[in-house]
Amino acid sequence: MEENLVQNWIDTDKMIYDMIVEIESTGKSFPEQAELAFEKLSKLYNIPRMPNDIDDEELEDDEELDGVTDKRSLFEEHALIKYLAEEKEDPRSLVLSAAFHLLNDYRVDLFQVAEKEFGENIPEKCKIAIKGEGFNGEVVFPQKESKSWFELGCKIMKQIN
Repeated sequence: MEENLVQNWIDTDKMIYDMIVEIESTGKSFPEQAELAFEKLSKLYNIPRMPNDIDDEELEDDEELDGVTDKRSLFEEHALIKYLAEEKEDPRSLVLSAAFHLLNDYRVDLFQVAEKEFGENIPEKCKIAIKGEGFNGEVVFPQKESKSWFELGCKIMKQIN
């Protein structure tokens, strides 16, 4: 179903359609095209690229903040989608899905991420962190590494449970 929604977006939004045509015409590899799309989508739709690009005022306006926010950067949403995806998935579609999620107030369920990693044995206060930069975000689980998310070089950490 999600693919149809993303395809509908591409078919009905001239800006995204033109951007895709431009990127595909570069002749670059699929991962290189995906990385280019990541950067262009962030600018074209004014999507926060990295966690530190999220406007603090937006966080203050979040009525149910309680120390947790649903505001995510393209870096975060893309890394989570990439983690859940099949290895053979087209990297360009993962970037488009991440942008679509953020523009339409969808979010990857962190419980699904934890479930993929731990199965039914999700640790209490499970930490999900993301390290890297831009398109190259990678999901890590600090409790498995016996290091803090900061020591692992992560840009952001979320806790579930």
